[in-house]
Amino acid sequence: MLPIKHQITIPSRDYIASLIALAAVFICVHLGINYYNYQVEELPWLLIQMFELDEENNLPTWFSSFILLNVAFFVYVSSNRPNLQKKAHWRFTAFGFLILAIDEVAGMHETFNSSIEINWAIPGAILVLFVAAAYVPFLLSLRGRLALLFVLAGAMFVSGAIVTELLSEDMESDSWGYAVAVALEEGLEMFGVLLFLWLNLKELETGERVQINIQTS
Repeated sequence: MLPIKHQITIPSRDYIASLIALAAVFICVHLGINYYNYQVEELPWLLIQMFELDEENNLPTWFSSFILLNVAFFVYVSSNRPNLQKKAHWRFTAFGFLILAIDEVAGMHETFNSSIEINWAIPGAILVLFVAAAYVPFLLSLRGRLALLFVLAGAMFVSGAIVTELLSEDMESDSWGYAVAVALEEGLEMFGVLLFLWLNLKELETGERVQINIQTS
């Protein structure tokens, strides 16, 4: 039996634009329902649960996990390019994003946070510093502009995941101000991930498109 070839063609610019638009919609809906809930009239819990960026197992959570999984996949694809320097760093990055995608749905860092007395963001920040130091050789191996944009994407994600988390720690969780802080936190995370995804697609694309061939027998 002859092998069957499947080809997936991804128009990277349109794909990223669609994901950015979805991220913006989730953030705007979150802000809208929270403003109405706290400033106008209390809304049904189910409606808030479905779109609340600070909740788990809802549409924004699955979207965040999806884009993180995208990054994991495309970074792994990038790691298989011929004559690529620092392959181990690329593959470790792909594995890291896979763990983040799983954590987004499984909520492992929330479980960790509930088992310690300090905010999880503090040991998380220490871990980030160690990882950043380990990645200096990797960044130096990249083209200058690409390295700077990778750092920017990482800074956006970390500032959302850790810095904003620490700043909002003492805020009243049932308040409009906290809802705005959550929108800032999740927005920085989403757009940091999407910037990193776009950079990897740009690295992979041939002409205007990324092509992935899947062969089955």
